[in-house]
Amino acid sequence: MKSSVLDGPVRKNLVFVLPGLLIYAAFVFVPILSAVGLSFTSWNGVSRPEWVGLGNYAELFGDARFFTSLKNNAMLMAFYCLIPLIVGMALAAMVSSIRSREQLAIRTLLFMPYIMPSAVIGIVWQWLYNPAFGPINQGLKAIGLGALALPWLGDFTWALPAVGMVAVWYYFGFCMVIFLTGMQRIDPSIFEAARVDGAKPGYVFRRITFPLLLPEIRIVLLLTIIASIKSFDLIFTMTRGGPANATLVPNIYMYQLGFQLSRYGYAAAVAIIGALLIFAVNYVIHRTIRPRDGA
Repeated sequence: MKSSVLDGPVRKNLVFVLPGLLIYAAFVFVPILSAVGLSFTSWNGVSRPEWVGLGNYAELFGDARFFTSLKNNAMLMAFYCLIPLIVGMALAAMVSSIRSREQLAIRTLLFMPYIMPSAVIGIVWQWLYNPAFGPINQGLKAIGLGALALPWLGDFTWALPAVGMVAVWYYFGFCMVIFLTGMQRIDPSIFEAARVDGAKPGYVFRRITFPLLLPEIRIVLLLTIIASIKSFDLIFTMTRGGPANATLVPNIYMYQLGFQLSRYGYAAAVAIIGALLIFAVNYVIHRTIRPRDGA
């Protein structure tokens, strides 16, 4: 009797959930399983796939270009995650002390880069970095710093930091808005009590603001690290992985393998390793950054 009562609501709920599950299965779950299966084959996109087992993965872990892409990706994480987090938190602390009307204007202005397509941003910044007529080099020459004018995206040393600074500009406004939301969640009486007790701003930030913002810090880290591992369009439009693999990342390498060299099985293995890295990072962040109870 009890099970029959529960069966009715469950069946009705399944009717509403089933369309979403079917769409998810068709466009997410099935492609993921197909990529996993493809990673165990050698396929050029035309002939029948040839089963190679773990051959692609064995070759991958001996591939110097793949490890170069991982190293570049690890360096880019500082620009995608660490610097935007620090800048966003500092800006949130400053903007939160401004009156509401001015705060809305500043917050909108700083958040605006994040709402733009990253591919468009890459094209715009490629023009800004242009060594011949780009505004950055022209501005340096105009103020007498022509020695600092470089072919930014063509320099082996500066190409990766140049792309990274665009990622900082793209993500710091997003981080700021997340931290502003977290600061509005904190009870103002906590800060008032700290000021009455004579606590200095640095102490208040370390002991009160930072611990209470751990949920927001975790969200920011998760989203920006995932974005750094999945980075493609910004780098593709600016450098295409050059010069000489200086900005090569796994997704660019996967694109080159699949769409330029027709090594789809090997490219799928790169994609699976990237997905495993995302899961590993998510696990580490969830295990290490835990908000206090009641935060």
